[in-house]
Amino acid sequence: MKRCFNETYRMTNRPAACLVILAGGQSSRMGTDKAVIRFEGQRLIDILIGRFAGKADRILLSAQQDYETGLENICDDPDAPGGPVGAIFSVAAGLQAMQTGMAAFVTVPVDAPFAPPDLIERLSASGGCAVAQDGERIHPTFGYWRCDVVNAVRGTHDPGERAPSLRWLARQCGAESVSWPDKNCFINLNRPADLITASPSKKAGA
Repeated sequence: MKRCFNETYRMTNRPAACLVILAGGQSSRMGTDKAVIRFEGQRLIDILIGRFAGKADRILLSAQQDYETGLENICDDPDAPGGPVGAIFSVAAGLQAMQTGMAAFVTVPVDAPFAPPDLIERLSASGGCAVAQDGERIHPTFGYWRCDVVNAVRGTHDPGERAPSLRWLARQCGAESVSWPDKNCFINLNRPADLITASPSKKAGA
């Protein structure tokens, strides 16, 4: 398993909670790396770091680089399937190999600038795997994943099969759904037009 190491971003005086920003996607619909796209004057990756600073004991990136954040990044294991499931498999194995003492982690996609600030607290409350939902559907990129459960599920996946979906992973992990009333907090910025339609200042007529 390949791991990329940089300085660790760590909080003090907080319960142990690890947040992983999923930033390893191809950004094909956006046309450029989403992590460095500016939204309301900030890079998307910096928005999420600031949003969860003080709420996570540790913040890591699931990405091929650290984007000059100083955070530690875990690269996808070449033996893992592609897509976000492969990223979660890689992080679960990576945290155990690094002997961080972190037995679980919360994931959030880099293109979600409105992610709920209580995401870590609420998803990790039960101690079991969990995914967010907005009352209409689940959003498994916003999830709480126990390393032992994820690693056990990975052992059941045939590497020769197509990459599984996050919904499959949530089912296999027995993840419960945790509901938020506002579906807008799970908005993803997938295309250039989304940067305009999702902008609070544009909606306000600025």
